[in-house]
Amino acid sequence: MKEQKYYDGTKLLSMCDINGNKPEIYICTGNRTGGKTTYFGRLFVKRFKDKGEKFCLVYRYNYELDDVADKFFKDIKGLFFPADEMTSKKRANGIFHELFINNVSCGYAISLNSADQIKKYSHLFNEVVRMLLDEFQSETNHYCSDEVKKLISVHTSIARGQGEQVRYVPLYMLGNKVSLLNPYYAELGISARLRDDTKFLKGDGFVLEQCYI
Repeated sequence: MKEQKYYDGTKLLSMCDINGNKPEIYICTGNRTGGKTTYFGRLFVKRFKDKGEKFCLVYRYNYELDDVADKFFKDIKGLFFPADEMTSKKRANGIFHELFINNVSCGYAISLNSADQIKKYSHLFNEVVRMLLDEFQSETNHYCSDEVKKLISVHTSIARGQGEQVRYVPLYMLGNKVSLLNPYYAELGISARLRDDTKFLKGDGFVLEQCYI
């Protein structure tokens, strides 16, 4: 069998949750430099370029939105999109940033600690089709207060609109394998179920992949 050099999320994205439904949360965790961020970053940009599907990048703190275009796009630009440029503009006094590819709006970058303010702007996000939370496991165990609640609030704000009270907006959570004792695993009941040799885990509304590249 050929050794896998970089991460490929095809299997994860094809899975149903434990109830046989399309999951709203896709979790991918594994070793550093495996290519998880590159795979999903490319997927988001490609879907925008091919189908005009906007995306939202989620960070913990507002200061992380500085240089967000460079942070998100630099690596995948060199690998896959050499002719494209990504830029960002502060909106609502810097509460969130609007992202542009070749000067066309492709989505937004927001922070969890602005969850309350984001509610007021939910009408702006009704074209967002998918969300990405990279590094959902903090290497330093430094999380926002009530972080899971804030993420749910942000997701609710974004999933409103287009004539529906709640529309399907999948959230992709990526992270290096740090600890089972993180707020997301506790909230989703993953901590008690996950083993070192688990490759895929299904839950209520989510699927998880543990990979080693």
